[in-house]
Amino acid sequence: MANELNHIIVHCKDRRRTAAFLADLMDAPAPVDWARFTQVTTSNSVGIDFADDLVPADAINISHLAFLVTDGEFDTVLTKVTDARIPYWADPAMSRAGEINHDYDGRGLYLLDPGATVSIEFITTPYGDVPQPRTTVPSAT
Repeated sequence: MANELNHIIVHCKDRRRTAAFLADLMDAPAPVDWARFTQVTTSNSVGIDFADDLVPADAINISHLAFLVTDGEFDTVLTKVTDARIPYWADPAMSRAGEINHDYDGRGLYLLDPGATVSIEFITTPYGDVPQPRTTVPSAT
């Protein structure tokens, strides 16, 4: 049986704000409200349904969304993030502020949605079959 991800529910503090934030970064179509969800559709037609009333705000576990993007799309995201002074990091532990990584010979960054409950990653190269150590060379580009 073929399996294809169709949609996923992500808990956050403000579904409309988080959806708009992500859609803007990705140059995605405007988010759509679906009953108690606000959905962002990715370029491969996966729906990310943001929900803000299913879990109390203080009980939300941080979710993680990772997007594989082209070099040009990464440049656009990085420009939007730096122009808006949105904090970003090179690593998932968020210990290398204002840097990007060059893992798997690509570029990557992590940032948080406005409610700080969704960790969003943009990478230009998919992870390999075997984990590599994280890069340690600081870089802003």
